[in-house]
Amino acid sequence: NIKVRKAFNMAINRKKLVEETLNNQAFGAGLYGFTPQTFPGYDITKIKGYEYNVTEAKKLLAEAGYPNGRAFPPVKIILNSGGARNTNVVVEIQKQLLENLNINVDFEVIPMAKKMDLAASGQTDIVREAWVADYPSPESFLSVFYGATVPKDPNQKSYPNTVRYKNPQYDKYYVLGRDAINRDSSFANFMRAEQILMNDAPIMVLWYDGNYRLINYNVRNMHTNAMRYRNLSDVYIKEVA
Repeated sequence: NIKVRKAFNMAINRKKLVEETLNNQAFGAGLYGFTPQTFPGYDITKIKGYEYNVTEAKKLLAEAGYPNGRAFPPVKIILNSGGARNTNVVVEIQKQLLENLNINVDFEVIPMAKKMDLAASGQTDIVREAWVADYPSPESFLSVFYGATVPKDPNQKSYPNTVRYKNPQYDKYYVLGRDAINRDSSFANFMRAEQILMNDAPIMVLWYDGNYRLINYNVRNMHTNAMRYRNLSDVYIKEVA
């Protein structure tokens, strides 16, 4: 039910999540699209995501047939083990959904391999996932939701499109962006596709991650980039007296 998905999105205070739960250890709150603000010329602030709006969230939930969360079915969030960070985030989401929508969600922490298997098999209500680009283009993020990768047989595993999202309009603009002959046309179509994705709300974008690299002052010409490609041919160590 799209109204339930949108209600969940609007019931989450992402800024509080970043500032208090993550202690500001994030590039920014997920207020726009799925693609982070990484690529010059691809302005994600033009993509309308979901602002914190409890009043509208409650209204949508009621329209979906669950006024004040009454009769809402059991929901479980699945996340992978390997640190307290994600668990802390899910606990905060659990609190916010209960407080704002009167919905009590459960969660379970399981090994990464099992989580990925359940997600690809379509056996989760909500699953914690993240994505790092394989190449420097919004395409690497948007390819996750390309409908052509979803198997026709629901019993077959679906990856990377684990939410099995399919929208012909999304696929149309994604392909136009992927096959465009210049960057401007590519980005324009990718942004159209990404807005359709956010309108359909198959996901809840929580925050955008960022990383810092600390390099010793003596190390020169050691440049960093988003793809973590390290060319050491011009790197040298300068002794400082």
